[in-house]
Amino acid sequence: MTAHTTNDLTTTEPAMQPVVKKILIIAGIIIVLSIPLVILFSNAPKNKNTPTVEKKGTDIAALEQLANSNPTTANIIALSVAYINNNMPGKAVKPLTDLIKKDPKNAAAYNNLGVANIMLKNYQNGIEACTKAIQIDTGFQLAKNNLKWGLDEKNKALNTIQAMEKVATEKQDQAYFIQLGLVYMQLGNYEKSIASWQSGLDKFPESKAIFYNNIGTALVLKKDYNKAIEMFNKALSADPSNQLAKNNIAWAEQEKKDNTPE
Repeated sequence: MTAHTTNDLTTTEPAMQPVVKKILIIAGIIIVLSIPLVILFSNAPKNKNTPTVEKKGTDIAALEQLANSNPTTANIIALSVAYINNNMPGKAVKPLTDLIKKDPKNAAAYNNLGVANIMLKNYQNGIEACTKAIQIDTGFQLAKNNLKWGLDEKNKALNTIQAMEKVATEKQDQAYFIQLGLVYMQLGNYEKSIASWQSGLDKFPESKAIFYNNIGTALVLKKDYNKAIEMFNKALSADPSNQLAKNNIAWAEQEKKDNTPE
């Protein structure tokens, strides 16, 4: 199931300076944080820091069938590479995470998980995965390259936050709070994400569905599943037709199931 946050940037007046505007994402409003139905951050970086993985094959349909029928380490790694190389990083997260549970010393799995997370702009998660790959295999140059890439992207996000914190209070519109929470979430700072979106909710109560949905997403990432489901239900109560909230309820319930010891 897909994690979705709402990134509604259709306010009437832009409230941010140019450096901040550059990181705003077009309206359309879906961010994928785990197994995607839709991927907003689906394009591989176009700068010199391109993602590097252990390359296998790229026939996704065949690899999916093979991984399902014969879920060996090699087949799952190959499938994750195909997803990443075809700009579908969100789909690589769950099979890699499941593989790591079974094979916690697999440096390639951690490296590929790091790449997928960085492509999804989950920078802190990506950095941690690449770091783990290097701890397992100290000579793993691909993971070292990807760690540097993740750290560079994290620093860009930190600079964005510094710029946003200088925006005057009267210019902090709905888009400002949505984006600030989003960047904090990219850094893995879920508490500040929630605080930013709560501030937006307090200031723009007419947008309850947007902010409750985003708060719920951060709570799932914090593994506070019951509270997350409560937030998604509040979003759905505010907007009964909100498909993002419906999807996220199912996602939170699945995450709770997957992460509850039997």
